[in-house]
Amino acid sequence: MGLAAKAAIVALVALVALLAAPKVQVYSRHPATAGTENILNCYVEGFHPPKIDIALLKNGEPMKDVKYNDMSFGDDWTFQRLVYAPFTPTKSDVYTCRVDHEAFTEPQSFRWEPDF
Repeated sequence: MGLAAKAAIVALVALVALLAAPKVQVYSRHPATAGTENILNCYVEGFHPPKIDIALLKNGEPMKDVKYNDMSFGDDWTFQRLVYAPFTPTKSDVYTCRVDHEAFTEPQSFRWEPDF
């Protein structure tokens, strides 16, 4: 195997090592009560590279007034981001956080599971 082939293999291994799938948590800021205003949070961490799409959905439709905190990174150089929106939960509505990242073969949806 020539030097160029070895260098290509090393570069490919390095690229694969930099791909890290997001870990996602969906939760409310305060304990959930149906009919009471709250904040829905989607915390996404541990991903690399930093290009990522995060959306908060109510019954499959984009939520209003969504805010995005600045992206930051941890000691291991993977990235993290908090996305949040005000909402008033009901027992019939379904809230999800949809995340699209190159570590996934397709966008993934993570459902908020209220305690009421």
